[in-house]
Amino acid sequence: MGIRCAAVVALFTIVLVPGSATAQNNGSLQAQSVNVFLDCQAPGCDTEHFRNEIEFVNWVRDRTVADVHVLITSLGSGSGGTAYQLAYIGLRSFAGDSLTLPLAAEQTLTSPEQRDLLTRRLAHGLLHYASRTAIADRLTIELAPLRERDAAPTRGPDPWNLWVFTVGLDLSTDGESRELSREVDLSLNARRISEDWKLRFNVNGTYEENRFELSTRTAVNVTRNYTGSVLVARALASLWSAGVSVEVGSSTFRNQDLYGRVATVLEYSFFPYDQFSRRQLALQYSVGARHFRYNELTIYDRLEEERLDHRLMLSMEFQQPWGEAGINLSGSHYLHDMDRSNLSVNGNIDVRLFRGLSLEVSGNYARVHDQLYIPKGDATDEEVLLRRRALATNYRYGTSVGLNYTFGSIYNNIVNPRLVDR
Repeated sequence: MGIRCAAVVALFTIVLVPGSATAQNNGSLQAQSVNVFLDCQAPGCDTEHFRNEIEFVNWVRDRTVADVHVLITSLGSGSGGTAYQLAYIGLRSFAGDSLTLPLAAEQTLTSPEQRDLLTRRLAHGLLHYASRTAIADRLTIELAPLRERDAAPTRGPDPWNLWVFTVGLDLSTDGESRELSREVDLSLNARRISEDWKLRFNVNGTYEENRFELSTRTAVNVTRNYTGSVLVARALASLWSAGVSVEVGSSTFRNQDLYGRVATVLEYSFFPYDQFSRRQLALQYSVGARHFRYNELTIYDRLEEERLDHRLMLSMEFQQPWGEAGINLSGSHYLHDMDRSNLSVNGNIDVRLFRGLSLEVSGNYARVHDQLYIPKGDATDEEVLLRRRALATNYRYGTSVGLNYTFGSIYNNIVNPRLVDR
């Protein structure tokens, strides 16, 4: 019987034909199935759901005993959705047999819909390996009937011309008998992304108020932070991009009634941009003009000033079967005074050292000599404790080191959701 393409959608359901005895069937399945190690670095990964829905493979927690290593990465798409890459890396008897499957998830999908879409695509790739094992004869593939929401929409003229808009508002309040905190966050975003152009507009605002009932009085701390930015970027060649960026804002914490920067930006990517979900190495340079208007007189006796500056940044990030690592190096200074500079480095690495043991290290450090906005005069104890204003400093740093060691059964097929912490 013929099936019209417009009448069905290829939603494959992979069914394992049941055996005669449950215990024997489970033991036989575990011995014959493909051992899969899942390494998901993307949103929407629900490992318990994957294990519960995909029963024709053996889920293991150690890469050294896996037959297939699945690495899932993602990047944001121009419509606000998620573009996934599922890399299946063959190991042991499947060494050299690898494949990559793409998946596009629309922004309008709910979390369950996105999870189910990712589950089906994950199963499609695993079927390639399961079909080469002893359980292949026990697998059947069914083509599910078309549901209205699964039908691919007919492409016609786009009335929005690739523009996508997002509006967000967040109100929060919490308190105790002698303490009250209120916060309002507003965000507006508009973007248009094509193969050659990227246009992005962002507006963000935060108002935070904290009240503390002290023994003799009430202390009130109010923080306002407003930012807006515009980026217009164009691809110049396969590895080159250029653009113009504009930033404006206001910050009570940084003594800035108004600040702004207009800059030109040039970027070179050492790897093709379509590999950014797995590996990145990019060099970016910008030169621009800044304007500042301060709330209080600064330590340089200024209430307003204009300055030229430039910035160079090298960013690197890798997500590979052995783990993930990233580092950012950045340097900038004002052109009127070479001593007014900022040098920073931050990085992280998560490496699987050997079976069951992984090492996580992260850190950041900055040499800070560009705080033009510091108010004149000493900060009061209240301003320091309540973080009302930025303090002069020559450096900032942070470090973190951790080891994780897991041992015991290598299998983790069973899902038991009872008494979940909530």
